[in-house]
Amino acid sequence: MVKWPFLLGVLAGFVYAVSSGAGLPMMLNTVIPILFEAEAEVTDSNAFTRFVQGLLGEVPREQLIFFTCLLIPLVMLLRSGAAFANAYLIQLSGHRVLEELRADMFSKLQSLPLAFYKKNRAGDLLSRLMGDTQQLRMVLVNCSSDLIKQPATLVAALGVLVYMSIASHSFFIALISMLSVPLCVACIRYASKRLGERAKALQGQTGDLSATLTESLQSPLEIRAYNLEERQMRAFREKVHEIFRLSLKITKYRQFISPSVEFVAALGFALALYAGVKSGMTYREFAVLGMALFMSYEPIKKLGMVVSMLRQGEASLERMEYVLNEPDHLPDPQKPEPAEPPKRSIRLENLSFAYEKEAVLSEVNVDIPVGQVVALIGPSGAGKSTFASLLPRFYDPQEGSISWDGTDLRQFRKADLRRRIAVVPQMPALFAGTVSDNIQLGRLDATQSEIEAAAKRAHADAFIRAMPDGYDTLVGERGDKLSGGQRQRIAIARAFLRDAPILILDEATSALDAESEAGVQQALADLVKGRTTFIIAHRFSTISIAQRILAFDNGRIVADGTHEQLRETSPIYQAMASGHIM
Repeated sequence: MVKWPFLLGVLAGFVYAVSSGAGLPMMLNTVIPILFEAEAEVTDSNAFTRFVQGLLGEVPREQLIFFTCLLIPLVMLLRSGAAFANAYLIQLSGHRVLEELRADMFSKLQSLPLAFYKKNRAGDLLSRLMGDTQQLRMVLVNCSSDLIKQPATLVAALGVLVYMSIASHSFFIALISMLSVPLCVACIRYASKRLGERAKALQGQTGDLSATLTESLQSPLEIRAYNLEERQMRAFREKVHEIFRLSLKITKYRQFISPSVEFVAALGFALALYAGVKSGMTYREFAVLGMALFMSYEPIKKLGMVVSMLRQGEASLERMEYVLNEPDHLPDPQKPEPAEPPKRSIRLENLSFAYEKEAVLSEVNVDIPVGQVVALIGPSGAGKSTFASLLPRFYDPQEGSISWDGTDLRQFRKADLRRRIAVVPQMPALFAGTVSDNIQLGRLDATQSEIEAAAKRAHADAFIRAMPDGYDTLVGERGDKLSGGQRQRIAIARAFLRDAPILILDEATSALDAESEAGVQQALADLVKGRTTFIIAHRFSTISIAQRILAFDNGRIVADGTHEQLRETSPIYQAMASGHIM
């Protein structure tokens, strides 16, 4: 899809380069003698005259002048047509590549583990996905065609310059042109190096600004509740000012390139003019050489601007590569085992886990029979949520293993494993769309009747039908049109629809009032039937349906048993039963 437009664009670029760098000076060398010199001096020496006479025979001078003048628009038509084809086809190829790159980057973000998101802010990742790809697109649009045209034009113009200098015995002019090119390149390198440093800093600041903006837009209630408006505005203004300062630096170095190249070119042209006059060069000869000299300096100037933009594109590409080259620390096995539902037990053996250097779980050993409802209790930070997050392989333990019926979870494909697990989080995420769309996320191929059946089992059907558009009601951004209890019951309906053998309830009722909690508890009691269930809770009412309780403290299981057993032996359970919320 991309190869042929790119190759045709390159070919058009070479046609443009030859018609510019060589065609314009040679056309000038052809046109001036025919138009301004005596007929006898032109007839035998001019290649275009011989071509016309060979094609049409002897023609009057008036007709020869007419055909000669037509040569100018014909050459320009070829040049401008090639320029258009080059720019369009190269940019078409660039857009397609960038489209694939953005899609690959988004796909990579979808596949990276949760640990990646813990160390990167959402706003900065959004800036990398949208802002940096847009910056790279601008670079491709503005530079891609010149990357082919300008170097080829420079080579063609220098070739004509050397040829004409040798033909007119003006070697000094060729030498001047050759020596002035490195001076131009030195100016470009000086500016582009400093521009690249500022461009990297600018893209980093843009990511910080995007992160600050995202945090502010996602937390309007907290900002107003704690009077943080002035603090957020001050932080925003500081970042905007830094972006303004770096943008000015980039503009300064980018705009330095063109005048410096023009000065070097003017100096070289003046020396060439002096050498040409001293050597007795005619006006016509110098006009041709001057055109060739100009056509060699103009590409250098444009290439300088291209280099400056490429430096900015390089900074954006590095930020994109940070995501694209991020290794997947939770790889799928090369020869995965089929992830059949466990029939006997889920076992954790000598399991330890740490977030970087922070130990969260240590030497956990537990065997969960299939179908058992297990509550995970303990103070905040004891390791309960981490324990549950290891089951769907959101993370992998550094030591030990988790297995289903003797098969390590790392032997399953992550997608197959997670298809067997349903999660109801404390703050369920609802996506833009209808209520029906959000329930259907539990199983994308579910029919409307299956969606409604799941909602009924989750005790959500009544309030959904009471909405203005029923199941077609839009939930708003992040479900902000629904109450906390309604969002929870939609999440529970998803879990019913998924019908997975393993269920994780992560603080599913902690943020609800008594009335909402009662409705959700009824739905949960129905949901856990026949499923291996893990309930993370700080409220005693939430774990009333549990058959077994694991009490965590400092990353270890310090108590394991039934309600009756822990009521007598576990201080953590006793505190929870007395109404203390941990």
